[in-house]
Amino acid sequence: MAPEAVRATLPGTDYVDPAVFELERERIFFKRWYYLGRADALAEPGDYVVYDVAGESIVVVCGKDRVLRGFYNVCRHRGSRLCEPESGHVRGAIKCPYHAWTYSLDGRLIGTPMVAEEEVDRSSLGLWPVTADVWAGFLFVNFSESPEPLVDTLAAEPESPLPLERFGPLGELRVGHRTVVDVSANWKVHVENFNECLHCPTVHPELVAVVPAYRRGDVLEEGRDDGGVAITDGGTSLTRTGRSSLPVMPGFEEHEATSIYSIFVFPNMFLDISPTSAIATCLHPRGPEKTTVVTEYLFRQEVLDDPDLDPTEVIEFNELVNEQDFVVCERVQRGVRSRAFTHGVYARKDELPYAFNQRYLALRETAS
Repeated sequence: MAPEAVRATLPGTDYVDPAVFELERERIFFKRWYYLGRADALAEPGDYVVYDVAGESIVVVCGKDRVLRGFYNVCRHRGSRLCEPESGHVRGAIKCPYHAWTYSLDGRLIGTPMVAEEEVDRSSLGLWPVTADVWAGFLFVNFSESPEPLVDTLAAEPESPLPLERFGPLGELRVGHRTVVDVSANWKVHVENFNECLHCPTVHPELVAVVPAYRRGDVLEEGRDDGGVAITDGGTSLTRTGRSSLPVMPGFEEHEATSIYSIFVFPNMFLDISPTSAIATCLHPRGPEKTTVVTEYLFRQEVLDDPDLDPTEVIEFNELVNEQDFVVCERVQRGVRSRAFTHGVYARKDELPYAFNQRYLALRETAS
């Protein structure tokens, strides 16, 4: 039998070249809906969170009407950074720490101390907006002037998260634990790694013991059309044993309550849902060779409130898997720097990384 046609990976330079990263910033991160994390910290008017999106600082604030709004984190007077702490609370307005120009929670310029109102047109000097929206408790932003509605974008994803909203339900879950890790690897290396399991038997012996399909290098289970992958021996939790003391969350039918569901939302979100918890991962690209990985572990509020229910084993097991992934992603990053790596090849079970790279290239090469 003749060998299959070679499906080439990206060249090594695409993982290390600053010029490529600049294209990604302008044509992907600043044009697509970009995942930031859970909106839990933005519950009350005046709550704010600062995010770095590929080198651009933004602030998302909860308005008096409880609508979340995003803004560039820069004063319209002389360009000072407005908010430095990663999160906090302001009483009714955002005040620049330089010259005390003051902005309402909806971004309007409302105060210019020692600058008379007739000197400047306050109505034209509100904060520069960034569109923010929330789906199922997950916060996204879009820098485009007139972005497609978030829910429409999510519905069109090859792995749409919308059908998974009923698990939990996702919108009712709360962050029980959060980790932030800087990994010396390109963001695309992380995406490719998440989307295949050929590495799982070698890199994740503990994981393949719990999810048998992963031992075969599969990310999807043959014969299923719901995207679920079975946990061994009818387990209900992503732990070393596949079991935990945590109850199965609402939304899971009997045949789903022993499976996990994992999807990638382009360009920077991983979502893993088991019957007892959900794990949301955000990739923050910091440059061509560094990514900050934020992992939020989500549980029902009653689980977090009950001293007899301990989510520690869920967190510890998945932190182990994460660390194993970080090690190999950094190893890949060191390897693709080689002048010899003009490209690699995709095997049959690399279908999802190949599809990601084809989509990525189409967007990166589109100038509009």
